[in-house]
Amino acid sequence: MKKQIKTLAALIAGITIVTPLSVCSCGNKSEETTTSATTAATTTTEATTTSETTAASLDNSVTFAEETTDPLIDPNNPMVLDPYTGLQDMDPQNVGKRSIACTISNLKAATPSKGTALADIIYEYETEGGQTRLLAVFPDISKVPVIGSFRSARVVAADLADGTNSIFVHWGYDKTKFPKFFKEYNIDAIDMNAYDAGWQADVDGKIELNGYKYSWRDLHWKKSGRVLQDCAVTNGEQVQRAINDLGINPKTEETGLLYNFVPDGTAKMKNSYDCKDIMVYFSECNPDAHFVYNDKDHTYYKSQYKDTPQTDDLTGEQLHFTNVFILYTNIHDRHDGAGHLDFSLELGGQGYYISNGKLVEINWIKPNPMDKIQITDLDGKEIEVNAGKSYFCMVDIKERSKTSWQ
Repeated sequence: MKKQIKTLAALIAGITIVTPLSVCSCGNKSEETTTSATTAATTTTEATTTSETTAASLDNSVTFAEETTDPLIDPNNPMVLDPYTGLQDMDPQNVGKRSIACTISNLKAATPSKGTALADIIYEYETEGGQTRLLAVFPDISKVPVIGSFRSARVVAADLADGTNSIFVHWGYDKTKFPKFFKEYNIDAIDMNAYDAGWQADVDGKIELNGYKYSWRDLHWKKSGRVLQDCAVTNGEQVQRAINDLGINPKTEETGLLYNFVPDGTAKMKNSYDCKDIMVYFSECNPDAHFVYNDKDHTYYKSQYKDTPQTDDLTGEQLHFTNVFILYTNIHDRHDGAGHLDFSLELGGQGYYISNGKLVEINWIKPNPMDKIQITDLDGKEIEVNAGKSYFCMVDIKERSKTSWQ
């Protein structure tokens, strides 16, 4: 039977979506189990999940404390929870260290990119001319492979990076507005364009750079026919050198999980639609950000540019994600003669959360660059998010009707 393609805007025609004034957290109510002195000898106390530790004292000498359980944590696993995915696969030595957010080209001529398959989060956003770029977030700098090709910074990318307190890594910048934004919000950034070692050929991702040189132009890509501007790369070792040499603070306070993560496949998605194939329209240049659900691994595989799989040049792996977010926002031309765009992220908006073969409508808000993107259902309650990697499409509200799914 031929599948019918539906337009999302048509499904919600006539429905008014109101962005909430405040964001509420939704969680399980705390439960307390108290064992009395008269039954303690014969009754085994059950440990229950609770938001705070409680205790019962017997004969003023023995104290029994309740255990706190977390469905995301396997007590036999020595790794810790990754704050950006909710998966227990991060090295404990990385706790308290800042992530990095890298600006990556998404021009057709600059694909496939390198290292993006290992990013926890990828944001895709429009730039001048309707092209899109990627912001790839890595929680553990030591695990970052060769990553690129880099492109110049835009305010929207720095805004998104600041929301996770990431160190922002880019190659050049928008000179009309970025310097003011950079200074106003005290963004920790590394402009790799200032530390370019020129054409180099790494060996299995390893390269020797000296002095204040932390990036290079990939000679392998040059030999394959790429032009200069599509060949800028670095890796985690060189970024760490830059952080040390430039005196950037690598530490962060523990802020907990980025979202209300639950074990994969268990997120409650109220009033959801079936969604195993979704096409996102950014612009005439990027009309087909295509996500297709795989029932075997419960992730969405991404293609673009006439359904070409979006792959990682290091591994050949097609990019795939447990969660896909489509966030509609106000985007407008700055009229500065260069075609630069401004995003009104502080106004928030509406969108969709897609995971585990389902789609739900959401509201979102990001009041300031330092704030994370807060995502709620239509009743203003924080949504549950399946543990796993996430892809964010930051789309012009004017193009919302062109998003389609089946």
